[in-house]
Amino acid sequence: MKIRKFLNNFVPYSWEPSTDDIAKSIGKNPKEIVRFDTNVSHKTPIEWLKQLSNKFDNLEINRYPDSSYISVRKLLSDYCSCDVDELILTNGADEGLFMVGSLFIEPSSNVILSTPTYSYYEKMIQILGGNVKEITRNPDFSDNFSQISNNIDTDTSLIVLCSPNNPTGNLVNKNSLEQLLKNFDIPIVVDEAYFEFTGSTVSDLVTRYDNLIVVRTFSKAFGLAGLRVGYLLASTKTTSLLNKVRPPNSVGELSVSLSRIALNNVSWIENNVKEILLEKKSFIDRVSKINNVEIIPSSSNFMLLKFLNDNGSNIYKKLLHKGIVVRDVSGTKGLEDFIRINIGLPDENNKLIQAIEEISN
Repeated sequence: MKIRKFLNNFVPYSWEPSTDDIAKSIGKNPKEIVRFDTNVSHKTPIEWLKQLSNKFDNLEINRYPDSSYISVRKLLSDYCSCDVDELILTNGADEGLFMVGSLFIEPSSNVILSTPTYSYYEKMIQILGGNVKEITRNPDFSDNFSQISNNIDTDTSLIVLCSPNNPTGNLVNKNSLEQLLKNFDIPIVVDEAYFEFTGSTVSDLVTRYDNLIVVRTFSKAFGLAGLRVGYLLASTKTTSLLNKVRPPNSVGELSVSLSRIALNNVSWIENNVKEILLEKKSFIDRVSKINNVEIIPSSSNFMLLKFLNDNGSNIYKKLLHKGIVVRDVSGTKGLEDFIRINIGLPDENNKLIQAIEEISN
């Protein structure tokens, strides 16, 4: 069976292994495994699930959902303080990113990434036939806007930024972004998957700049990673273009219904964020007192840790054998000495801190 030639040597996105597989690999019970590697909320919105279950008898699961998803978009327009036609509902943020790429990336065109960053961007660009042009971040991991500008040419089809950036936690500088939007007629996508943890957004710029697209998700602060719902925010001119490549009915009726419940209970999201940020402060206060561990400042629910007496790969393995799963980012250029962790529940964080104390000496 013949496939596209480039796929013969293509390395796919590295999916996270299942908890069962991890437990089996180290001889532990799955219940003993604590995961800090996916940046999701460790708290499940149980009450929302109960509300959804009460609606089961009336869910027309035998039919396709309203393909405009207007009921969710109306609630999102209030949540985002934007026009309903500036929103597109997607099957997770990754589908939204792929839609943006499908609209703008020409075969063999260049797409600028500020690296290190979310690894799926590179895979998406390659699958769509584009060339990745990496712009190395500044020593503090902030975006190097000067170099980004210098590398824009007639072959540039898209710029992808992440705010806060995964895995470094940096926010995009809004003033620098606006200068880029003004000076170049190049589409720029800003991934704001972790927006709720920062309160900082560039979404208010979409009404002024048709070349800005913001991507968001219900997976992080909403505690709904398993739901697979995200959305795009752009000017009405740009959303009309993005709808040209939107897949039909990719967000299911159950997801639509639970999304409405979530958006009618924004206080839960706000409280979840507050709890996570309080835990983050406690975590930083305690870990900063441990020898040989350096915390990289982050504007989100995750952060990079650097161990001064070992490399990231070894630290990952040592924690893994204790039943603690962190993100091994040591294979990424510039992050050889780092691991990435997200903030969990208090008991989980206590286990992580204890393990860090044990392996850092």
